[in-house]
Formats: sequence, C-alpha cells, structure tokens
Amino acid sequence: MTDREHIPQAPSGKQSLKWAGPAIIWMVSAIATGELIFTPRIASLYGYSVLWMVIIAIFLKALISVEIGRYAVATGRSLLDGMTRLPGPRNWGVWAIIMPQFLVTVTTTAGMAGAAGSAVVLLFPGDFRLWAILFLVAAAALVLFGEYRGVELLSVFMSLSLIVALVVTAGLLFPGMGAVAPGIIPGLPANVNLTELLPWLGFMMSGAAGLIWYSYWLNARGYGAARHSGQTRPALRDAGKFDRADRDRLKGWIRLMAVTTYVASFLVLVLLIALLILGAELLMPRGLIPAGPEVTSVLSRLLSDIWGPPGAWLMVAGAFVAFSGTLVANMDGWGRMLSEGSVFIAKQMNLSGLATSARFYRYLYIIGLMVVVPAAMFFFNPEPVAFLMIAGIVEAIQIPIVALSTLYLDRRTLHPELKPSTISVILMIAASAFFAFFAAYFIYTRLIA
Repeated sequence: MTDREHIPQAPSGKQSLKWAGPAIIWMVSAIATGELIFTPRIASLYGYSVLWMVIIAIFLKALISVEIGRYAVATGRSLLDGMTRLPGPRNWGVWAIIMPQFLVTVTTTAGMAGAAGSAVVLLFPGDFRLWAILFLVAAAALVLFGEYRGVELLSVFMSLSLIVALVVTAGLLFPGMGAVAPGIIPGLPANVNLTELLPWLGFMMSGAAGLIWYSYWLNARGYGAARHSGQTRPALRDAGKFDRADRDRLKGWIRLMAVTTYVASFLVLVLLIALLILGAELLMPRGLIPAGPEVTSVLSRLLSDIWGPPGAWLMVAGAFVAFSGTLVANMDGWGRMLSEGSVFIAKQMNLSGLATSARFYRYLYIIGLMVVVPAAMFFFNPEPVAFLMIAGIVEAIQIPIVALSTLYLDRRTLHPELKPSTISVILMIAASAFFAFFAAYFIYTRLIA
C-alpha cells in the first residue's frame, strides 16, 4: 500500500463525538415508525406484556448493526455490495432484498408523509392528503439536490427534545415495578394479533432496509476503510490485505463504531420503554389506538394529559419534525440502496447504458416510487398506519436474511483479527432465529393454518 492508501487513525476523546453522526441519523430515522407510532399503539393493545420483546429485539438489532458496521468499516463496502459475493446463485441476496423493498419503499413513504400531514392539519386547515403530497415533493427535492442538512439538524434537535419530554413524562407516570415486571417474562399476550406485533418488531429501531443503510452512512462519514472522499476508495476494498498497522487502526474504528451504535441503541431502548409506559397508562384505559388521519391527534395525548396545551403542541411539532425528517432520511436511504441494487441486477443481465447508471435509478425511484406512486395511493386508501404495517411485516421477514448474510461476510471475508468473536457469532444466529420465528409464525397463521 502507498502512504495515500493507509487507514487513518481512529479519533479518540472529544474528537470521537464528531463521529457519532451515522448512529444518531440511524436512530432518528427510526423514531417516527417503530417508536413513535407503533409502540404507543402496541402498548394500548397489550400493555406491559410485550416489554420482554422490546428488550430482546433492541439488543439483537444493536448486535446486527454492529456486525454490519464491522463489515462496512473493515471493507469500505456497503452491505448490499457485499451480498453480491454470497455463495449460491448470482446476486440472490440482492434480489431477495431489493424486490420486496420496492413495496416497502412505497408503503413506508406514503405512511410517513400521511403521518406528517396528520400533524399539520392540527395546526393549519386543509386535507391531510394534500399536505402529505406537498411533503413528498419537498422531501424529494431536498434529497435530490442535497439541501437537507438543515432539515437533518432540525430533525435531530426536535427528536432529542421530544425524547426528553417523553421520558420525563413517563417517569412521572411510572406505575411501579409491580405493574411492569411481569412483562419481562417472555410470553405472547392473550388474543395476540401478529399483524400488529410483526410490523412493530420489524420497524423497531431499524428495519431490514435501515440496517443496510447503516453501512452507507458509515462509509459516507469516512469510517475506517471508506476514507470519505465522496465515495468509497476501491484501493481500500480488499480487507484481507491490510498490513498490521492498518489492521490496528481498523480495530480502533470498529470500537468507535460499536460504542456509538450501542449508545444510540440504549437511547432507543429508553424511548421505547417510555412510550410503552405512556401508551399503557394514557391510551389503553381510554381505548385510544393511533391510526388513520388522527394518528398525531391521538399521540398528542401522550404529553397533553400531563402538561396541558404546551405538551400537546410540543408533541404535535415534535411528531411533525420526526415524521418529515424520517421521510427525508428514508428517501435518501432507499435512493442509495435501490439504485445500487438495480445496477448490480442490470450488470447481471448484461445490460448497459442508463440501465447501469446509479444516478438514473436514483432520480427514477425518488420521483416515481417515492412521490408519484405514494401520492396516488392516498386517493384509494388514505390510511398511514395501514401502509406502515404492510412495510413493517416485510422488514421483519427480511431481517434474518440481513443478519445471516452479514455473519457470513464477516466470517469469510475479513482478516482473522477483525472477525467477530465466537459469542457474537452465536448471538447473531440467535438474532436470526428470533426474527425468523415471528416471521414464520406469521406466515403460518396467515397462509397455512
């Protein structure tokens, strides 16, 4: 390797705080789905009986995220790029992820825009569907022209403010360990509806797509082998040929990535428990379930019952920023993933020209899949939560594919000094089994039983 190609030293001390961006973006991008919408909904339906699912799912998803991060940091590749190297039929992993994600992209985008519209109509007159379409157009313009840094910062600030308000309110309403502790014991609630649980598990903290996006954000930030220069440097992609000094530096980057990932995951866990308490204490007794165009109106009760009108307005404003910020982050993530996957598939089919242009696909998918199609959907079934439930089910079913692919790539392509430990391997297999069980049980009850 030349000096130009050496891995830089990982930042330490206060400097490491500047590198927490990917983990924070990843956390914020999930707040408006698995957390802010589905957790109060699940709490209203099942109370504290699902607490054990929250703890296990967050721990396992954090582990999967760290192993995806390990691969990205050590290779400079995205996980989807790595999946082109899986054994078996060519690009089978890419096909298995990309094809269902077209449906997820459309339904999640529609759901997020509709939820943002449901917040705006509490402040301004108009049909929430028209507001939703406006947000779709605005978000697409921000992503395509790269002018969403301010939106991103506002989303992070408002989301963190909302998290603090929700956690403090939950602390005031905490019913005591006697009411909460039974939920730590694993067991499915009586009369459980997996159509409700599976989307929640799929979106909680991050779905299959969000897990893959994490590798993009780490590479874009310049973690480890990526050495940010606008794109991954091909010269740094052979993870098995780094010298001793580079491997030692990569270990530092992997530690930094792991710490920021686990910290972000812990914050998500705290938020989830807070939302579970608020949903069980405020929504469940009243039979309120976040759904339809009134989703934000119902969610506003999480703060208004304690803090009055100021709490309600904070919830509405925070929810709007979270929904719209998530919409922008999701468009960016899907734009990257779907365009890269489409190029892999086009090359497999020996196509050329625009068919192998990632830029072409990015514009096509953001404008078509994330603006035109979702906008049309609002006039057939204007139900934001229903859209998100469909997407969440697909995300949950795909998580075992993502986890096992990551495990294979980490074990087979990384230098022995950079590979995951035996304990991590065992836990990754357990993570795959956990999500596969719920996905298989859902498929059995819906299609076979």
